[in-house]
Amino acid sequence: MMKDYCIPIILIFSFFLWNIAFAQEEDSIKMDEIVVTATRKPTSPDNTSASVSIIPENQISSSIANDLSDLLKTANVVNISDYGPGSLSMASIRGSSSGQVLVLVDGQRINDSRSGIVDLHNIPLTSVERIEIIRGGQSAMYGADAVGGIINIITKKPNKSQAKVWSSLGAYNSTSYGLEASRKFSSVSGLLAFSKTSFKSDFPFENKYGEKMIRENAESDARSLFGKLQWDVLPSASLKISGDHSYSERGDPGPIGQYTPEAEKREKANNIKGTFEHNLNQWLLYKLTCHKRDATMRYMNPGGMYPSDDTHKTDNIGAEMQLYMLQDTPIPLIWGFSLANDDVTSTALGDKERKTYSAYYHQEFRKKLEENPFYLSEIAAFPAFRWDYYSDFEAGLSPKIGFLASFGEKRFASIKANLGRSYKAPTLNDLYWPADAFATGNPDLKPERSKDFDMGLYFYLNNARLGASVFKNSYSNRIQWTPGESGKWSPQNLSDVNSEGVESEINFVLPLWNIPDFLQIGTNYTFVKAEDSLKRQLIYRPKHSAGYTLRAGNNKIWCQLQGLYQSERYYTVQNTKWLDSFMKHDFQVGLGRRFLNTANFGVIFEVKNIFDKKYLLVADYPLPGREWSIKTSISMEGE
Repeated sequence: MMKDYCIPIILIFSFFLWNIAFAQEEDSIKMDEIVVTATRKPTSPDNTSASVSIIPENQISSSIANDLSDLLKTANVVNISDYGPGSLSMASIRGSSSGQVLVLVDGQRINDSRSGIVDLHNIPLTSVERIEIIRGGQSAMYGADAVGGIINIITKKPNKSQAKVWSSLGAYNSTSYGLEASRKFSSVSGLLAFSKTSFKSDFPFENKYGEKMIRENAESDARSLFGKLQWDVLPSASLKISGDHSYSERGDPGPIGQYTPEAEKREKANNIKGTFEHNLNQWLLYKLTCHKRDATMRYMNPGGMYPSDDTHKTDNIGAEMQLYMLQDTPIPLIWGFSLANDDVTSTALGDKERKTYSAYYHQEFRKKLEENPFYLSEIAAFPAFRWDYYSDFEAGLSPKIGFLASFGEKRFASIKANLGRSYKAPTLNDLYWPADAFATGNPDLKPERSKDFDMGLYFYLNNARLGASVFKNSYSNRIQWTPGESGKWSPQNLSDVNSEGVESEINFVLPLWNIPDFLQIGTNYTFVKAEDSLKRQLIYRPKHSAGYTLRAGNNKIWCQLQGLYQSERYYTVQNTKWLDSFMKHDFQVGLGRRFLNTANFGVIFEVKNIFDKKYLLVADYPLPGREWSIKTSISMEGE
């Protein structure tokens, strides 16, 4: 079966290589990567001690993915547990749980304080500039829940005048469309973006008995609206205001054998954020941020064994002051203070409130070195700590120290290392779930705590970057829901977890036909041994995973092949049952043309899972096989 598809894929790929080779015009621009999450200020990933992955704008725009889950599933950047189209999708980093991954939008936390998780299907990609993924414990920088790492979604800046409309259609009645417009005046600029997505997802699959069935009640309709306004009050000061709204209606089909054909989930979220930033002089900058976010989720299942109609609403409001001191010196310093208030109103949980007060410190110490036998050109240390006080459980102090050593005048290699402590706060569900016939919360829970260590060696060649790192995280006071003597499930601080492994990556570009980055190749491999105190691998954590991306072309015509491999994954705590390993491949091809000097037309054709591989990411929740989609866009640029 695979051979039948290899020949046409190779022919298509060769055809576009030939066309690209004879393209006469080329205006590709290669931009330097910038990361802000690791140090809270713009810097090169190579200047930090953190293990960083960046999904840039061109990779996002090359995909027809409508949400963050669909994008992250195409490569081995993080581990995704997906319950199927429109259903819950969660991320894991270095063997962590989904609640131990902190998700931010422009630095603002969006993890649900009630459940602790983020559904990645609820994060649209409209107006996203890039995605930064920081691996390893980051509680010293961002507080609770940043135990496994951070996913920070950076939205676009309204720094030019342009307009763009796009639409796509695909398999299983999938349709989407959107528009984006930005305008820049003398001192004021703004951006507005809208998107709408819907799909039926009535795809065929086989159940555990080999019977062919159609997935039902998996349809989804979602819309999102995003806006951003920036006013340059002074040459050294700016005011930024952003806001977004999202709404979705989704069916919840349930697992194989326990179908819920009438279940429905409706979710709504609103967010507004204001930031005033003033650069007083070359030594001092301060930033004041205020935000408000509310989210509502209603779940209805009138035909279930236990009919339900529950509504959960979360309101979060907060403010943060940051001081950037000793800028443009070898010892820049950042202080920060923040406060936040979470209000939860739930038909299941009742009315609960949590207040959080935080203070943090982060500094760099850099030292240039003269010639020495080891070619050591620079060393840097990154001490940091954070103190968080919660109104409903014990306070936490999270220290961390990072180290960076660079070799060569133009840095041909570097060594990175980090050592610290992180923790995860109990969720409101863990603490306050009301006693019913099945479960009860535990107000005496302690936070989960971890000790984090990683070290990596990286090499930078003319057109290549390669590196490998080892990591070890030890978790204590792990919160786990277990049945008690009365049969009720309740969360307890039960077991310890050790997660250790290896990460490696190779990325390089090859210039051909006077095109600097004609061929781009990236591969990565991750080994994770995440075990509980009885040496059992945690569920849904593959020991081996790998990904690759092969891209050829310029901005006028390009093609891309991506692949993802995961080894067997246990889905029972006792490690008696597992999901089979799989390898899947996705293919995209894109065309772009410029006309009328200011307009650009683009079309992207994509085939996901080109060999129609049958695989699962969560037991008893089927996923589609081969899927196709096509996306067209027109953009106009102003002066």
